[in-house]
Amino acid sequence: MTVRSVVVLNDFCHVQGGASRVAIDEAVALRQSGLDVTFIGAVGPVCEALDAAGVRTICLNQPELAHVAQHPLVALQTLWNRTACRALQSLMPALDPRQSIVHLHGYTKALTTAPALIANRAGLPVICTLHDFFAACPNGAFFDYRRQEPCRLRALSKSCAFTACDKRHPMHKAYRVVRGIGQRHIAHFPKSVRDYITLSGQSTDLLRPYLPPDARFHPLANIIDVQRSPKVDVGANRTLLVVGRLDAEKGVLLAAEAARRTGLPIVFAGDGPLRSAIEATGARVTGWLTPEGVRHEMDQARCLIFPSLWYETFGLVVTEAAARGVPAIVSDIAAPAERIVDGSTGWVFRSGDLDSLMRCVQFTRDSDTVQAVGTAAYNAYWAKPSDPRRHTAALTAIYDAVIADNAPTGGQPHSALHVASNCSSVMSRH
Repeated sequence: MTVRSVVVLNDFCHVQGGASRVAIDEAVALRQSGLDVTFIGAVGPVCEALDAAGVRTICLNQPELAHVAQHPLVALQTLWNRTACRALQSLMPALDPRQSIVHLHGYTKALTTAPALIANRAGLPVICTLHDFFAACPNGAFFDYRRQEPCRLRALSKSCAFTACDKRHPMHKAYRVVRGIGQRHIAHFPKSVRDYITLSGQSTDLLRPYLPPDARFHPLANIIDVQRSPKVDVGANRTLLVVGRLDAEKGVLLAAEAARRTGLPIVFAGDGPLRSAIEATGARVTGWLTPEGVRHEMDQARCLIFPSLWYETFGLVVTEAAARGVPAIVSDIAAPAERIVDGSTGWVFRSGDLDSLMRCVQFTRDSDTVQAVGTAAYNAYWAKPSDPRRHTAALTAIYDAVIADNAPTGGQPHSALHVASNCSSVMSRH
């Protein structure tokens, strides 16, 4: 059984974060490979990449949860998104379950997991990429933002529900608990999905206890659209580089202090609430940059620092740096540490430990050392790159396996009429 039609579900129709970037890049690559691709997104506008690739895009033009003050009803929308369910339902008569699959990416900002339940009960194969930990944890990170440390509580247990771990108001945590309970008992997620694309061994192990006992895991690195070019001459560069949101859990203050104490220049390509505190250490902050702008900063970098205090699930920027020959210093708690051979393709330090980070930073002072490690990282990536062509081949192979496993008993396909009517019965109950 070979996939021909893919329906991609995601909160945003433009690049808003890592999940959206992967969802869009995959949709574009799948369409360019010749598949029929429909992208259903809750929040607009639609990015140029989807239009240019000819991806059929259904943008619901809904508000996201962050704008609840201006759009109070979004609080209900993000519990069960009926409009998204109807959008998927409208496609179902044309979807043959023997050659179609529904792929869920980001869902917590606007879309919800409701469409996944609709697809599942209608007999369509469904797969979900685990970009974060929202399948289990109400704040999506297994992280206590008040204590600035990983959380060890059982997700959605009584202890979890009454722990003020959210970075915002305690009422925000209360809402997330309600949403998590609704997600589990009304949308029946993650029970409604049996197949998951996993991005790291660590994230798989953390989520496994919360997923269905018969869940099937499909490891696949995130798609990276980086053209191969001569590697960066990191030995001739001077600056350390941090890329991303400037928040406490990202460990950015630790990186700034390590650079200050070692007397090395550092650049932060990103923005966030800690910008002023970081600039006060003498570091340069660029603000948010285009992908081209980030690549420019990377080409000027001696080494990337990924100082996260929380688990992460993949750490895309570490792989992007390796693809350009820029080595990385990575926190041992973060998923990309799995892809680093310490002292060979990068360095790994103890999360939150300034002395440990400074020890790794000191290694970058030697030009021959940093050049050799950058070369090793570059060679390791390009030995097995996750470029669009290879990624699409691996992804469609996963789709084919899921479709085959989902085939109705006796090989009888679901009719389009059965799919649509089954979906309507699910909708009427919510």
